[in-house]
Amino acid sequence: MKIIIIGSGLMGIASAFYLSEQGHEITVIDRQSGPARETSFANAGVLHPSQASPWNHPGIARQILGWMGKEDSPFLLRASALPSLFGWGLSFLRHASPERFRANLQSNTVLANYNMQCLQELLSRHPISYSASSLGSLKVLDNEQDMEKQSEAVSLFTDLGVNCKILNQAEIFALEPALVENGKKLVGGIHYVDDQAGDAHEFCLQLAALAQQNQVRFEYDTRVSGFEKSGQTVTSVKTDRGDYQADAFVLAAGSYSPILARSVKLNLPIRPVKGYSITVDMSDWENPPRMPVIDETAHVAIAPLGNQLRAAGTAELTGYNTELNQRRVQMVIDQVTARYPAASKSVKAGRFSSWAGLRPSTSDGVPIIGASPLNNLYLNTGQGHLGWTFALGSGKLLADLLGSKPVDIKHEPYSYARF
Repeated sequence: MKIIIIGSGLMGIASAFYLSEQGHEITVIDRQSGPARETSFANAGVLHPSQASPWNHPGIARQILGWMGKEDSPFLLRASALPSLFGWGLSFLRHASPERFRANLQSNTVLANYNMQCLQELLSRHPISYSASSLGSLKVLDNEQDMEKQSEAVSLFTDLGVNCKILNQAEIFALEPALVENGKKLVGGIHYVDDQAGDAHEFCLQLAALAQQNQVRFEYDTRVSGFEKSGQTVTSVKTDRGDYQADAFVLAAGSYSPILARSVKLNLPIRPVKGYSITVDMSDWENPPRMPVIDETAHVAIAPLGNQLRAAGTAELTGYNTELNQRRVQMVIDQVTARYPAASKSVKAGRFSSWAGLRPSTSDGVPIIGASPLNNLYLNTGQGHLGWTFALGSGKLLADLLGSKPVDIKHEPYSYARF
């Protein structure tokens, strides 16, 4: 079967790889000059099946109202984005009930665990190098109130089969000695044993190379404007370099998926949520961190990736604006230097870079994977802030559904039909 995939980020490349293993003829189209140049370029670097929580948790409405208008808030809603958020936002809040949140968390956890199985299987065949670490992750807490709240969360995660342990300050220092320097603030934390870290961009480059070995063709610097259809069948994808025909099409264009889907009157409940990251050179640090840390208070994830330290956080509903807001960047810098004082020297010397990207977030916090209402258009999008955690699992599930193969997990929770 001839298949065209729109998007060469984590979802598009994973879909291409698994579909090519089934023997299909695959072409990947992307407007960038190479793979993983947008959302997958500089994400937090943490694969956390243990914390696959949707953002719309119980109590989120109250938090958002409290953060309104505050530039230094973890979750920032800009007035300019409100017109595009009305229907999506109401659905987002409806899914914040305890019952719906737990159901969506369950779906995400299943997919995240499946992703880790797919990763293990892939690495057993192809030893990809991507600055990986597999020591788990640490969620660090700075006050007793947060410790109590997280202890309740641990009970929920344990019920879902998550391997996690509550640690006191001394146990945290033993696990991650780099935190000792700033340890006075810590009261405790949680060790999520099965979490990992790795550079998603490096991984995409390697996986794209494997896909090319399977004869996958990549058409870069090609801007897609929409689809053409006849009845309920897509006939071609329109680009600035001409039209491309295929037997089937996969839309994996991240936050831009809804824009392209509208060309065939398909409404995807996905909105872009902007996030920021910084990457700090730590090649000369005496005691560099060795495992990812999630700062619960600041809503920032910090992960060592080889000789670099990646820190990512904040959520900003601001439409498709990808400009760097220096105040928001500084928020992330401040959190990193507070947690790891050694980072201050690197930052002052200018040995860091900053980045902003758009996370494609569904209104229920669960991705959309599989068939669309159109006969031959398939979807792999809406992974939100969990794209790295879902990538291979999403690609394998999509490939099996499109190729009419037996699936390893129930696909209904991720189906477009749920909307």
